[in-house]
Amino acid sequence: MPGLFIAFEGGDGAGKTTQASLLETALCERGYSTVSVREPGSTTLGNYLRQYLVNEQPVSPLAELFLFEASRAELMREVIEPQLAAGAVVIADRFAGSTIAYQGYGRGLNLERIEWLNDVATGGRFPDLTVLLDIDPSIGLGRVHGRQLELRLQYGEESDRFEDQQPDFHHNVRYGFQQQAAANQGCWVLVEANQSIETVASQVWCAVETKLGLHSSQE
Repeated sequence: MPGLFIAFEGGDGAGKTTQASLLETALCERGYSTVSVREPGSTTLGNYLRQYLVNEQPVSPLAELFLFEASRAELMREVIEPQLAAGAVVIADRFAGSTIAYQGYGRGLNLERIEWLNDVATGGRFPDLTVLLDIDPSIGLGRVHGRQLELRLQYGEESDRFEDQQPDFHHNVRYGFQQQAAANQGCWVLVEANQSIETVASQVWCAVETKLGLHSSQE
C-alpha cells in the first residue's frame, strides 16, 4: 500500500516538533514504518540552507522563498517520494503551508506565485493530512524564548530570524495558517495548541487514525 504523508504546521512555539515525535512513536508502536523530516533540512542541501538562513545575513523575501523551494524540491526527490513509494508514513515538521503563511501572509509575497512554486517544487504531491497546531503568537513566542538556550545546544543555532520578527508579522502568519485550514478542510485539521501535550497528542491521533482508516479503505 502506498505510504501516507502527514505534515505539522503552525507558528513558532506551537509544539510541532514535540507532536511530530509523539505521533511517530504512536505509529511505530502500531507497526507502521515511519520517516520524519523537517523543513528546511533532512538532506545535505536542506541542512546547508537551514544553517545559511539562520546564521548568515538576511536575504530578500523573494530570495528566501526560492531557498525554501529549493530545499523542498530536494527533500521530495531524495526522501519523501521514495519513502512514500515504499509504503512509509512520512511525518514532516513544516511543509508548503509554512511557505504560504510566512513568505505570503508574513512577508507579503504574491500568494498565487507561491502556490505555483510550491506545486513545481513538490511535483503536485502535498500532504494527505496537515495538522495545524494553532496558538496565539504571544504564547508561542513565550515558549520559544523560554527554551532558547536549550534549542541552541540541541541544534547549534544562534537564533531564528522568523522568531525575531515584529508581533504583526506573527499575527499575519497565524491568519495565513488559519485561512489555509479553512479552505482545505478535507485534508487540514486545526488543533488548539495551548493545551497539555497529552491532550494535543490525543486530538492529533484521532485525526491521524481517521485518515489511516480512510487511506486503507481506498486501496
